[in-house]
Amino acid sequence: MDIVRYVIAYIIIVFIPFIYVLWPLIHPFANFWRKIKPWQTYGIFFTLLGVTILTLTPFVELLTGTDYGFNPFLTIAGVFFWVISFVIWNKRRKYLTVKILLGYPEVSKKAYPGKLLTEGIYSKIRHPRYLELMFEQIGNALIVNMLGVYIIVTLLIPALYLTVLLEEKELIQRFGNAYVEYSKSVPRFFPMKMKLSK
Repeated sequence: MDIVRYVIAYIIIVFIPFIYVLWPLIHPFANFWRKIKPWQTYGIFFTLLGVTILTLTPFVELLTGTDYGFNPFLTIAGVFFWVISFVIWNKRRKYLTVKILLGYPEVSKKAYPGKLLTEGIYSKIRHPRYLELMFEQIGNALIVNMLGVYIIVTLLIPALYLTVLLEEKELIQRFGNAYVEYSKSVPRFFPMKMKLSK
């Protein structure tokens, strides 16, 4: 179990800080990214990811902080959060393709403006991917049970909220009144009635 915990901790410590930076770099500057070729944009992003991994890897042990050890109760709670994340993933995966996940409509002239997603789970909540990610990382933190991971995941939540605000501003620029009207009738994260079974 310790190996699993340390692998998850490593992934969180070297990848999550990149997420803090990536989406705030994309949404406010989408017009700039569309002026260059997508492969150049992704080249910049993957270079940043590589630099982040190489920079943080030597400090993983330090950044994990205090290891509180395997805790079966926290692990059960973590798996519960994973299950919620999986349910959301299963509902949103047919709508949110890999290209959309990688920000292709934001950075490519050809894909711009893309399609406003309002069907399925998107008729219940506007940002299921971010909600899915939050539940997944809370689950990870509970299973790993290390101070540094708790801190990184705690910081992820306001970082994702900021990302959502930046994304919504960019979505209004892309879709105009259609997105404004959609946002009036569909909440950001939690549906008015918790019906994810449809």
